[in-house]
Amino acid sequence: MGSLLVVGAGPRLYLLDAERSRREEFLWGPDAESAARARSDFELPDALLHRLATAAGDVRSTGGRLRDVLAERTGRPVGDTGLGGLRAARSVLSYASGETEREFLRRVAGRALERALRSPDEIVIALAREEERLERAVGREERAAESFVPVAGSPLEEYFREWQSARSALASHHGRLVARLERESRARLPNLSAVVGARVAARLLAASGSLAALGRTSASRLQLLGARRRPSPDRGPRYGVLYRADRMLDVPPGRRPAYARTLAALAAIAARADASTRREISAPLLARRDRRIDALRRSR
Repeated sequence: MGSLLVVGAGPRLYLLDAERSRREEFLWGPDAESAARARSDFELPDALLHRLATAAGDVRSTGGRLRDVLAERTGRPVGDTGLGGLRAARSVLSYASGETEREFLRRVAGRALERALRSPDEIVIALAREEERLERAVGREERAAESFVPVAGSPLEEYFREWQSARSALASHHGRLVARLERESRARLPNLSAVVGARVAARLLAASGSLAALGRTSASRLQLLGARRRPSPDRGPRYGVLYRADRMLDVPPGRRPAYARTLAALAAIAARADASTRREISAPLLARRDRRIDALRRSR
């Protein structure tokens, strides 16, 4: 008995017999949107599943996720056709037009991106990057306003009042974003947020790319996350995002690099706990942090 082969080609699925002389065609969905959703979620057509469940002989597919879902949904083993079988199968298939294929793939990619952005890590990362962008915008506007001269009784004075209103709205929007970011950061990174502050914890997550990666980061590497080649005069190149951490301003400027080393070690422990055990360990870390600050202030 020959084997049946399931091959995906754009918005269609094909079922071919052993000789590739007979084929059946199934659509992922009746329209582009439903087809992209079904393809992204691997919601296989019921007609195809029924056909496979009642067919004699073995079933093969092009491998990967399609093979695994077919085996799970039909309750029967599904083999891999291999590259040679795939090339032979595709030689007898008909394909959708280039425009249809591109639209289908664009929608599938959009669904995949939406699913990825729904993860807790990506939500915090997106909010952190947007908050950092808005912070820069607010700072630029404030510095520009300091050098602007609103000449009394001129159109410049009227413009300056309108500009003040726009800056106030931007600052208010930034404040609401900060509150939202800190809420999400504390939920995702409770220990790290307690040690370095919720905004800094979110920026560390954004710099590392994921909580799993942050949990694997060494203290020395974590200390340098976000470091700039040409830092501002108030900090050296020996620490990055941590220069914004909680209580950094309580440490004398000359002792801040030493505090950054200690804080990076504590932050690495907190990140590992958030990424793995999810246990609450912030209390002893905060106690160690505060003792270190007191010692650095006495040694100034």
